[in-house]
Amino acid sequence: MRSIQRANLVRTARAEDEEWDLYEKISEMPNSSVYQLAKLMSWTTGKARGAVKRLEEEGLVKIEKTIRAGRAVDLITPTPWQEILTIEELEEFKRLEI
Repeated sequence: MRSIQRANLVRTARAEDEEWDLYEKISEMPNSSVYQLAKLMSWTTGKARGAVKRLEEEGLVKIEKTIRAGRAVDLITPTPWQEILTIEELEEFKRLEI
């Protein structure tokens, strides 16, 4: 049982690292499509779409549906950090800036 739990923890940690790498790519290249991100990460579009959905659920990215060359495309942008932080965290950040 312990080896199964350990394996699950390793898989979870690896997935979180990969999703953070994806978030960094999104921050560097806002308004990228899932297809573009998949190519950058050397992932399948399914894996990229799932990771983007998880980042969206966490509030780290926004997905905007649009049309490009006659096709529906999801454009992914990072959520501005001001929208991610709580009011208390923003106040603390302001105090640190002084």
